[in-house]
Amino acid sequence: MIPFLFTNYASFKAYDLYGNGRISILVSLYIYIILSCFNIYNLNFSLNQTFFFVVPVILAIGAGHMNNINSLAQRNGTYICFMVFVTCGVFGFTIIEKYNTYSLLIFSFCFYFLLMSITSYPKFVSYRGLIPSVFVISFLTILVGGAGQFYVAINRVISISIAGFIGYIALQLVPERYYHSIWFNSTYTLYKRIIDQLRLIIINNSHSIIFYGDCLLKMNNSIDFTKLSKNHHIFKECTLNMNKFHFGIAFAYNNYEMYNRNGCLSNLFNWLENTQSLFSEHKAIPEYYLKKIIKYQYTTPNIDIQNLWKVLYEFTINWNILCQA
Repeated sequence: MIPFLFTNYASFKAYDLYGNGRISILVSLYIYIILSCFNIYNLNFSLNQTFFFVVPVILAIGAGHMNNINSLAQRNGTYICFMVFVTCGVFGFTIIEKYNTYSLLIFSFCFYFLLMSITSYPKFVSYRGLIPSVFVISFLTILVGGAGQFYVAINRVISISIAGFIGYIALQLVPERYYHSIWFNSTYTLYKRIIDQLRLIIINNSHSIIFYGDCLLKMNNSIDFTKLSKNHHIFKECTLNMNKFHFGIAFAYNNYEMYNRNGCLSNLFNWLENTQSLFSEHKAIPEYYLKKIIKYQYTTPNIDIQNLWKVLYEFTINWNILCQA
């Protein structure tokens, strides 16, 4: 059973490269437990009210942890926007349900058009991806009864508002350092892809060159998750050094014959491959490997590769500080 769980977790980890999904699951479970406690011991809602008390908040948490979310402010804004959209949709569908099918279709079109119009503004354009989920959860209100009853619509709005407020407060209590793992994961993903490309060129003698932009962009964007950290400036320096290293390696791809004289690139590849597991587990790099960088930095005959070793040394020093912190 345990090997099965580890195998499935490894597969999920490979799919969820940056960790947004794993954080989303943990935060959703945490807030679900809190909402369940309030619902059972304090608010005592009916089964229908429980649906509106729990489901919109959990979906909003999921929306706030999608891969395009790159800061706590963006997470909070997405959460609030989702809850406001759903509240309006639930109220409208509950009221309009007592009328005929044509009225329901007209309201559906108007509600969809309204959401599209709102998300056309520059400040809200990033929330356009929320529309399908908002529309579906709002439309589901016609399946739980209470058609056309104003007090039912008000009760549902109150349920969603109270749950949304509780969920928002609970969301602010999630330690910021959990979101630092998104930066670590995106940095390691870029690191691993550099190794894979070097392996293709050096070991497999391949002439195909692949430049990866998604993980580089994710690393640069996820730096916003560290704004409140006391080590924010180190995160920025580490990100800058990784950018320099990536572009330096990319330049070396195109001039492999020149840069690999005397095994310059091969030495670099071996160092990166030997330390890959440490970067994967977000561990500090031992002194032994730091001394190797210093050695190659001064003995490598190519000045450009020397600069790559220098950038790698600065990156590794910053990485160690962040891991130890």
